[in-house]
Amino acid sequence: MPLRAGICARAVARAFLPRLLLTRARPQAEGFAIMMRGQTSLVPIISPMQEMRDLAVKIDLSGITALAFTSQNGVAAFARQSPARLPAYCVGEATAARARALGFEARAAGGDIDALRKILPDSGVLHLHGKHVAGKLGVQNLAIYEQVALELGEDAQTLLKADAIAAVALFSPRSARLWAESPAHRLSTRPVLYALSEAVAAPLRGISAPRICPAPNATAMLRLLSADFPA
Repeated sequence: MPLRAGICARAVARAFLPRLLLTRARPQAEGFAIMMRGQTSLVPIISPMQEMRDLAVKIDLSGITALAFTSQNGVAAFARQSPARLPAYCVGEATAARARALGFEARAAGGDIDALRKILPDSGVLHLHGKHVAGKLGVQNLAIYEQVALELGEDAQTLLKADAIAAVALFSPRSARLWAESPAHRLSTRPVLYALSEAVAAPLRGISAPRICPAPNATAMLRLLSADFPA
């Protein structure tokens, strides 16, 4: 088959594959799209409904001997604003991996707030998080970034209206709330919603019966999507 014909054939085949809408902030959405390669028949469509912006705050580390992070965004925001690299206690392995990549000695919990609380030191901990936070840890805390809501992009809206989105993956309670509040869920077309956890599923209960990951991490999300949409 000539090269041009082969390329055209692959493009046509890709056009008929089911699509997955990713509404995470772009860096995380692009990372998950890379994870998907060869694991599922879904084609990722990235249309962020949030954008992360650093807050102009003073980070006082007096008396602080450890940091707690409940998202990769918190790790990245702190690393941009401070050269300090105290021991980091992270909600899950993905957040811990991000922290290690930025120079922290990081320990990962089991993927949720309760698991993170159990591994924290008894004192001297500062929880660094976004303006919209799903849960507090009962330690000193500081919001160092905000999650600015964005409208779905025109391409994503067009695909939704054409019933060309098979599934939507939602990774945080805030992203789920933004979806539930958006006009997208009021369309006659209804893609299957996939929630990272029970906390993420909660804002969706009134509009759908979401599929819930067996564990609150990206690997579990990918396995669930792969089971429903095999490669």
